[in-house]
Amino acid sequence: MSKVSRLIKTYSPSRIAGALRRRGGQYLRKWQYRPQATKSLKNQVLFESFQGKVIGDNPFDVFVELKQVRPDLKFVWATGPNTTAPEGSVGVRFGSREWLDALATSKYLVNNTNWPWYFRKVPGQVYLQTWHGTPLKRLGREIPNNNLTKSYLDTMDREALAWDYLISPNGFCTQVFPGAFGYQGKIIETGYPRNDRLTTSTAADRERIRRSIGITDPSTIVVMYAPTWRDYKRSATGNWESVTFMDENIELPAGFQMIYRGHTNTHAAHKTQVAGQAIDVTKYPDVTELYLAADVLITDFSSVMFDYTVTGKPILFLAPDLERYREERGFYFDFEAEAPGPILASDTQVLEALNRIDQISNDYHGKYRAWQQKFNALEDGHAAKRVVEIVFN
Repeated sequence: MSKVSRLIKTYSPSRIAGALRRRGGQYLRKWQYRPQATKSLKNQVLFESFQGKVIGDNPFDVFVELKQVRPDLKFVWATGPNTTAPEGSVGVRFGSREWLDALATSKYLVNNTNWPWYFRKVPGQVYLQTWHGTPLKRLGREIPNNNLTKSYLDTMDREALAWDYLISPNGFCTQVFPGAFGYQGKIIETGYPRNDRLTTSTAADRERIRRSIGITDPSTIVVMYAPTWRDYKRSATGNWESVTFMDENIELPAGFQMIYRGHTNTHAAHKTQVAGQAIDVTKYPDVTELYLAADVLITDFSSVMFDYTVTGKPILFLAPDLERYREERGFYFDFEAEAPGPILASDTQVLEALNRIDQISNDYHGKYRAWQQKFNALEDGHAAKRVVEIVFN
């Protein structure tokens, strides 16, 4: 897409109107948010994952560990329209007065993205930034032609300055994150807490999860299709649109069942029809459980690739827009050279690959093991414990 075309789409009247409405709501919250009035901090932790749309990701597994070792703390979760706080915690609706109060008065803040632009850390608060994935695609300041405004860059800098700790899942991220986020603070290279369960869960856990999504036959080969969002696929109102490169009527080989997982960024525009004949698990509360349920992953440029390979199960990449995505977003490494599975251009090729998935696993054994050594070496089931020991003890 040309720069002119991108600007026209970016600044369409409907998108500007939507942005103004959202900004108006944020200014109201800014007025209600009173960090300067905080006299003393509460002995509590505020957890947030994707603005309350998810009760999961790294913050959840930190929470589970913290409940065991710091029962003296009160636990608060930001929630959304479709989420509820987990047992042992209190929920506050994202953007509500209660949420603003928790943001201003909690001793500990744990987030996997960022707080709104008006956030100001109160003296004495401890902010743990978990982030939410190892990146293939370039992030933040390192996205080519990102057209970021000075105000946005200032917000990024202010956010990163507030972090006391940033979790890194591997040495690769430890090298990448400072430049991407403009962060010069403390990085704790611990592995990802959200991946602990990929090595500690049992066969009974896997069966329970599969039954909960409607798969009762243990012999069924479950294929999870989990594409990421696209910068260049937005609706007229500015929401990111759902992504799929699979024909909705595609028929998998006998014995296979597909499940479809849309990206968190596309939730606002998601429709169940996108999943086609697959089981729609886009709103399933915990993607880590879906990794346990699946036998094969199909993705494209999503960071799910780095988490899923902890399981050792085969992975396919459906990426017909590879050239465009690489040109417009940029990669941190040679994806085609290092990918632990074949990069495919059509759903027809996906069907062919599924029919010989065992052979593909053999063919990619060497690349898969090299990938695990580079990205998964710390994923031993104890990442959350290491994080809690560093940050909360």
